[in-house]
Amino acid sequence: MWPYCGRVKENISKQSRATKAAASELLTDVEAAALLSVKPRTLILWRHTRGLPHVRITSKCIRYRRIDLDEWLEDRRVAIIA
Repeated sequence: MWPYCGRVKENISKQSRATKAAASELLTDVEAAALLSVKPRTLILWRHTRGLPHVRITSKCIRYRRIDLDEWLEDRRVAIIA
């Protein structure tokens, strides 16, 4: 048995947790708007008209999971056919 197998597995597991944490990171309106290159007001419109995924913490506190925004964008990607 290799002496460092446990350490390698432990490091991979730490990286996986860090990746999952980054993917599930909650973004504010300003942060999500910056990520999508739009104004924060546009997010409100898109939540109601385009089904922008969000998390409602309280009635006035809305957050966005980065992974949800990435998937939402991917679903709307248009392929260019030449």
